[in-house]
Amino acid sequence: MSKPALNYRVEGEGRPLLLVHGFGIPFNIWKNLAPLLRPHFKLVMIELPGIGKSPMPAEGQDYRTAAIEGIDQVRQALGLEKWDVLGYSSGSRIAEAYVQTHAGHVCHGIFLCPVQIGVHKARSLRLGLRLDRAMPSFGTWILSGWRLRFLISWLGFNLQGDPRAGEWYAEIGAAPVRVLKETLRAMMPVAAGPFWVPVPYAMIWGEQDLVPETPRKPGPNDYFVRGRHAAPMEAADDVARIIISFLEDQRTADEGK
Repeated sequence: MSKPALNYRVEGEGRPLLLVHGFGIPFNIWKNLAPLLRPHFKLVMIELPGIGKSPMPAEGQDYRTAAIEGIDQVRQALGLEKWDVLGYSSGSRIAEAYVQTHAGHVCHGIFLCPVQIGVHKARSLRLGLRLDRAMPSFGTWILSGWRLRFLISWLGFNLQGDPRAGEWYAEIGAAPVRVLKETLRAMMPVAAGPFWVPVPYAMIWGEQDLVPETPRKPGPNDYFVRGRHAAPMEAADDVARIIISFLEDQRTADEGK
């Protein structure tokens, strides 16, 4: 098979676990979480289309389709029949779409700080994307300079001073603006809807996360950590504990069938 379209990194040994990053931050988002998961899983960390060393999608190609196809090319290149899938932030919706279309190759899904937004946020996002289509310079202006810094500080860190906000700005600001816009467009049609995948799954929510609408009545799939949208970095211990416990419990349940 030819080389996959997406750049990826493999660490650890054990059952394979795909990690799908969020908005413009690839490998660095896992720097606190990966060391805790490596002893338990073979981590397959990818860079989505146009991010890092992954090439841009073809002109006119649907971003979500390019991401889904690229992810499965990685699976095939590694010779994996099945793996578990973890998606973070905007990557949670890419991961969801991948699981829906390739359920036969997925054992379980985990969605961390999942993007499931309320009606008002969805309307604002839809309006912003509509304005950007009419005036592309508008979206480029919003996603650059102090505006981008503010959005990162607000949505990622609740406007609380945090040195990690600078790291996020450096990475997100280095990503092509076209890709950032395409990421938002790919997420928009489903952002306000509930998650659904045809495999057992877990939802890990940050208790102080301003991005999603957290469930008022937690269900059996819902887990909470004390963290903001930066939970993979600031609440890595708790996130890892939930992931390991969930997948071990599911493995036991699968073996008992």
